[in-house]
Amino acid sequence: MLSSSVEKATIAETPYQKSQSRTLARPLLWVGILIVMGLILRLWFLAINQIDPRFSAADDGDYYLRALQFAVTGEYQDNSWLIRPPGHIFFFAAMLRIGLWFGDPAIGITLIRAVQIGLSLALIPLGYDLARRLFHPRAGLIFAVVLAIWMPLVELPILILSEPLFFFMLFLHVWFLVRWRDEHRSGWLIGAGITLAIAALARSPGLYGALFAMIFIVTQVWMSDRQRWGQRLMVALLAFLLPFVLTIAPWTIRNYLVYRDIILIDTLGPVNLWIAMSDAVHEGRGEGEAKAILMALPQAERQRFVSSELRRIVQTEPWRLIRNLWPHFQHIWKAQFIEDFFVKSSFFTRPLRDVWPLGLVGDLIWIIFTLAAPFTLFGRWHEGPIRLLAWGWIGYTCLMVMLIHVEPRYLLPVWLWMALYGTAALAQIGRQRWRFDWVAMGSLTISLGLVYLIFSYRDYPAILRAGIAREQAWSAAVTALERNDVQAAEQAYRQMLAADPDFADGQAEFARWLLAQQRYDEAWQVIGTYPTHRGNLVRGALARAQGDTATAIAYLRDTEERAGEDVQRLAFYWLSPAPTTTLTVGTDLDLGYLYGFSFGERAGGEPFRWLQGNGEVRLPLPTPLRGNETLALRMTAPQPTTLSVTIGRLQYAVNVAPGGWRVYHLPIPTEMRGGQEVRIALKAPTFLPYQHFAGNTDARPLSVMVQRISIR
Repeated sequence: MLSSSVEKATIAETPYQKSQSRTLARPLLWVGILIVMGLILRLWFLAINQIDPRFSAADDGDYYLRALQFAVTGEYQDNSWLIRPPGHIFFFAAMLRIGLWFGDPAIGITLIRAVQIGLSLALIPLGYDLARRLFHPRAGLIFAVVLAIWMPLVELPILILSEPLFFFMLFLHVWFLVRWRDEHRSGWLIGAGITLAIAALARSPGLYGALFAMIFIVTQVWMSDRQRWGQRLMVALLAFLLPFVLTIAPWTIRNYLVYRDIILIDTLGPVNLWIAMSDAVHEGRGEGEAKAILMALPQAERQRFVSSELRRIVQTEPWRLIRNLWPHFQHIWKAQFIEDFFVKSSFFTRPLRDVWPLGLVGDLIWIIFTLAAPFTLFGRWHEGPIRLLAWGWIGYTCLMVMLIHVEPRYLLPVWLWMALYGTAALAQIGRQRWRFDWVAMGSLTISLGLVYLIFSYRDYPAILRAGIAREQAWSAAVTALERNDVQAAEQAYRQMLAADPDFADGQAEFARWLLAQQRYDEAWQVIGTYPTHRGNLVRGALARAQGDTATAIAYLRDTEERAGEDVQRLAFYWLSPAPTTTLTVGTDLDLGYLYGFSFGERAGGEPFRWLQGNGEVRLPLPTPLRGNETLALRMTAPQPTTLSVTIGRLQYAVNVAPGGWRVYHLPIPTEMRGGQEVRIALKAPTFLPYQHFAGNTDARPLSVMVQRISIR
């Protein structure tokens, strides 16, 4: 009885323990709520996102194609003009391989985004714990809010780029270092080394993070145990550096074996720096000429050529290094969403109009934590030498973008540390009195300097006034079109361009409307010359409508292959193509009539497109249907398959035979008599060519080959 009573007394919580448990449970509940909010926001953004790497000529398209090739063939190939970091390509290839097992690489794209969303959500509890350990639980909650709802971090996991993996691993690396600071266990340093190496294999600036981490480790060991400083430092540095080096070394060895040169990870940084300072760019001839110089050299010689050129420039004209420092430094501190939504000439397929409330709130969040950060980042030292890590990353990142060029995704390390230290400053409001000494005055001065940088860079009041007027006019045009008020729609479109004459997306929309009105000359005047993909789609449709097939094909083919979105689907719902009874498929002049097909190809000199599982075709007719017409489909397939064809309410099963082109005739339902458009839904089982034909590396899901569709 006595031992039982003692055991119960030991297990029972004291009032203090219960209080601590409740104190811990309350923030964890909020963190859980923030994770749910973050998930909802990211799924919403994914639902409205139209960017697709399968149709992109930008970095995401390059990453997708090289990862897909790796998944299909097992052979890794570098980019055509430089060596990029490989880490994210390995990750993408693994996800795409799973998608291929299920018969469609698009499933792999979904898996990539799903994993990236999971990593993004994992940052919320990690961020809470990081800020709690460094500063205060209140700072942890504020930092977790930023990680959950801030617009750049909501969008980031949806993009098929290197930054989602890099950012997560960098974040995890910092968290491991802080855990080691608190617990002095070498396992945390091993984790810090591995995660930083993975970050570096996704984006090579992670390499330089090793120096910042070593400075942090040296300082932390010195502050915590000066008597055994040398012994503890050796163990700590080995625990960090050995896994870091071992993780990166296989890739460095691969580069040496392939190129006979020491390339630790990539050639991206030196190449970009050379392009920014090259003679071609310096003399105004452009980046294209600089890239052409590199492309003329074998890949193995480009690193040495760039290094030699950089040495020559630094020795003869070192001022080229600093000519863009100040304008680029100013550009770092812009209000990013306002810049993207109201200053840039195009949205570039991003759903900015759909997310504008989140975007504007995001800019406000950024301004608040940026202006608050100096009070802790340059204030009194409370969190230990982790601040040295912050200074290192902020300084290095700013220097690199100042030397080369500013892209928002390159600023992620700056945003990470400014958000962390900014939320720490915000958490102190109401908790303690500020002491106005020299340290506080210095922090205030830096914060006021940032105020000047942010608000002197752009005339934001004027930009917002013009931007709001533009969006109000655009909304009025949409409303007028819904009620078929042609005059009001045109007036609203003209007001939109009067408010923002350089808005290329608005020019494309207005020109598209004029195209539908057959006012071709006016449409050419409105659309201008700014080269956006949607603008080029309208230019191609205009040239097609005026009979200039060569110009039309050039615009339409380039747009479909490079736009970064499914242009077939966009054109199907966006354009009103000319009436026809016969559609030749695969000539590039068929955009607007169909979607769900591959790019145009030729077999035996004849154009065609592969149906990729599910597709739809519409034929606007010059005269109403009489009720006795048939649909003729000229098709073939590499193997016998069944094509489901739906016309109106009737569905047909067509057995498509291999061995050459055949025409299949299907009656059009008589109840469609009098209609002036026929819509045909097509569906067939797909196969992956590389799995069926020796030596084939095509991983597209294909079904039947369609060459011509006509109404007879």
